Amino acid sequence: MSSLKAFAKDPRPAGALTRSLCALGFSLAVSALSIQAQAACQYAVSQWSNGFTGTIKITNDTTAAVTSWSVSWQYAGDNRITSAYDSVLSGTNPYTAKNAGWNGTIQPNQTLTFGFQGTKGAAAAEIPVLTGTLCGNNGNSSSSVVSSASSSSLIPSSSSRSSSSVAPSSSSIAPSSSSVPSSASSSSVPVTGGWTLNTTDSYLNFATTKNTSNVEVHNFTSIAGDISAAGVATLTIDLNTVNTGVALRDQRMRDLLFETATNPTATVTVTVPTTLIANLAVGQTSQTDITASLNLHGVTANITTKVSVQKLTTSRVVVQSLPPVLVKAETYGLTAGVEALRAAVGIASINASVPVDFALVYDAR
Repeated sequence: MSSLKAFAKDPRPAGALTRSLCALGFSLAVSALSIQAQAACQYAVSQWSNGFTGTIKITNDTTAAVTSWSVSWQYAGDNRITSAYDSVLSGTNPYTAKNAGWNGTIQPNQTLTFGFQGTKGAAAAEIPVLTGTLCGNNGNSSSSVVSSASSSSLIPSSSSRSSSSVAPSSSSIAPSSSSVPSSASSSSVPVTGGWTLNTTDSYLNFATTKNTSNVEVHNFTSIAGDISAAGVATLTIDLNTVNTGVALRDQRMRDLLFETATNPTATVTVTVPTTLIANLAVGQTSQTDITASLNLHGVTANITTKVSVQKLTTSRVVVQSLPPVLVKAETYGLTAGVEALRAAVGIASINASVPVDFALVYDAR
């Protein structure tokens, strides 16, 4: 097997390491980032009082493409994974992450990242030993550990990404890595007819928090959109397809929160820089700040965030959120709906701010 390495994301200054997972309201006050090298693999974890998110970054540093990959690990304590993105995750401890259908091939010097979310007790999140062909199969770990922590009373729009599914994902999208393959000479073919959203391979999720610590991840099962030849991207979300895994809760969200009888859809519109996709080579990724217009519940407001854009093939690109997008109920006239949900369930609190996480795959027309 060709030699592979995996790298964790470069540590940032402590002030930028603040991570928060929010949903319809709770702000996580303390987070930390730890990085542990695992032979040829590395593992990064962002944690809070009773949960964590982890990422593993893989780089093929050889001259030959790798056609498949898998990584395995096991937690010794109470850490358990609840959801994952950008891989097919199996097992209940130990766990094995394998490539999804779209990312099984890693070109020379290309980097990809997959991640997951989990729960834990009061102790610090574990740094497990990673094994498998990517890690030399030996599970040896280096002694390099970097950690930092900071606190925050508010949830910034740059809070840590939420996971992409309620259960371990069997449908994953593209990595948020930003490497450029040395083989980028396979330059892209200009696309003049625009792009159409691949609804099968795309996802849009949001997280909710009840009673200050009960965090759950949900999604919408029907989204549609395109990027016009002029560079205007439009995404339409069918709010009637909200999917929380509980039919009664779905109905309450439709009736009490979104009021889909009169506001059945949400629409996102953003202008894509004309050269952003055209200048990317196959396998290359670019990160950019965008300002999108979101029309939700009859109210239109702007949202600014950072996204990763990667050209998977000459005719396929993926746009993925880097930090989740924070949507505040008060901005879109949803505060009364949040209170109605809380009263219907009879719980103490539901957070009125929601992180939204997405990966949107577009095919050339």
